[in-house]
Amino acid sequence: MVELYTQSDLVEVISQLTAAVKNTTLYSPTHPQVAQYLDKAYDLLQGLLKSKSDITLLLIGDDLVADNRPLQAGSAYVINFTRILRTKAVERISFFQGVQKAELQELIRDMASMEAASVRSSQCIKLGKVELRVVANTGAGSGSNTGTAEEGLQELQALTTAEIDELKETYLAIKKHRKIDVRGVDDMVKGFIKGFRQEVNPLSLLATLKSVHEYTFTHVTNVCILTMAQAESLGFSGAHLHSIGIASLLHDVGKIFVPVEILSKPGVLTAEERKIIETHTVKGARYLMGIDDIPKLAILAALEHHRKFDGSGYPTIKGGWTPNVTSQMISIADVFDAMRSSRTYQGSIPIERIVDVLRKGSGISFNPQFVDHFMRLIRYKPPQQTGQSS
Repeated sequence: MVELYTQSDLVEVISQLTAAVKNTTLYSPTHPQVAQYLDKAYDLLQGLLKSKSDITLLLIGDDLVADNRPLQAGSAYVINFTRILRTKAVERISFFQGVQKAELQELIRDMASMEAASVRSSQCIKLGKVELRVVANTGAGSGSNTGTAEEGLQELQALTTAEIDELKETYLAIKKHRKIDVRGVDDMVKGFIKGFRQEVNPLSLLATLKSVHEYTFTHVTNVCILTMAQAESLGFSGAHLHSIGIASLLHDVGKIFVPVEILSKPGVLTAEERKIIETHTVKGARYLMGIDDIPKLAILAALEHHRKFDGSGYPTIKGGWTPNVTSQMISIADVFDAMRSSRTYQGSIPIERIVDVLRKGSGISFNPQFVDHFMRLIRYKPPQQTGQSS
């Protein structure tokens, strides 16, 4: 594969960013000198991103690595940039196409700030930890990662299988109108959070359906994985990410109170059956309101996950109610997994058609920024056009 930019190009971007950070520390974020370096870094970065969808820098030991190769070790700017990343506990930084100057400016401010303990991710600048080791190419094959990624993937895939069984017990307790212990759901979410640090495509983690009777539990698990992956890559962390995980695992609890013959009915539902299904959002929210220590976000997600971005959907809420961002992320994950799942009355729909549904619903059913971000997250690439002469 031919590189469309050189390491020196990337080092120049780092040089401008480092200079902007240093000058922000010396003067202020609005100083003309800072603006000069910011403008130059932004222009250079835009040039590099014309040839790649994203550029990722990894802090591996004392090395700053891009495309599996350490950058120029002797560069003072690279050394200083590495120190800044280490001080801010950042081990991975990715720049995506569409990055805005304001995002770059915010990154520089966070890096220069003495108060900010960490640097925040934004829509097109993602930061995080690295738990994969990079090893030298021995010539025996093209892989450059150790078994850490594969082992982590297997662990998390096994986790999803175990979680479905545990989640089934939780939902059955709900069906019997017993109060659940949130600590059990907490443990599931903690397991998923640990797994996301393995830097893998969330689609590879999705659980598969063992039987038609397990659809609800498998689907909820997958919605949780996809929602938390969206949230984590958007910069949510700590207690907030944990609450998002609980909310996505419990968003569909209201379905437990809908007759199974309606939920699993093949073919078109009657108007009356549709009304009964649509009550599950309110029923779920009401149930969760009676649970001790439940995050308020879980109640909102149960109520709102069928509310659309343009204000339509159900339940009907007056006053221009806008769904919470977690509910907006859940709605995308919900539709995506429902369409990709094979059931007795519906086969698995090809990903190209699912993507088309999400794209057409962008700005109407779904938050358009979240749709774009979701496509990047699952690393979706449109099919190659055929028939061209080579």
